[in-house]
Amino acid sequence: MFDYHRTGINELLYGQGQLWTASTDETVQIHPHPAPAKSLKLAPPITHPTAVKAFLPLSLTFLAEPYLLTGAGGVIRVYDVSTLEEPELIRELDAHWHDLTALRLWMRTSPVKGAAGQLKVEPWIVSTSLDGTIRKWRLSELLNPAPPAPVVATPEPELEKTSSTAAPPTFQMSEEEERELAELMEED
Repeated sequence: MFDYHRTGINELLYGQGQLWTASTDETVQIHPHPAPAKSLKLAPPITHPTAVKAFLPLSLTFLAEPYLLTGAGGVIRVYDVSTLEEPELIRELDAHWHDLTALRLWMRTSPVKGAAGQLKVEPWIVSTSLDGTIRKWRLSELLNPAPPAPVVATPEPELEKTSSTAAPPTFQMSEEEERELAELMEED
């Protein structure tokens, strides 16, 4: 029997001698399995502000990358877990307006422009949520987000300086507008 979490387990994955679990106790835990004969220091739980409903350890995919993606609330979090004893949060993305329910890897293929018959393969992450949506995210952008666009200050337009003796600007109609107005007034 495994007694890793205080409350329910929402997702469980096994691979490379590791058992990964996500729970409503707001943690993701990684344990060696089968348990070694010698007592090892276990990796600390990766805590979240709310229940973890979905996760995707990329180390268990054919990409074999040391990243963990988690879904807690409507937020996708990306961790560098190259050192399990010290996981590093590298990104939080407000992905959905309701709880995430799944995170999956999708290898998108698309034709290479200018190279007939060649395909480009790119890893994407697909997320689903209780908000009823399915969304997709480029893995490269999740791991290395673009820097925020610089804020460019727009100069405020200067008001034309008018002297107190100058007449205020007046409205003038074009000849065509004057004709139309005259026609409308004649109709009454």
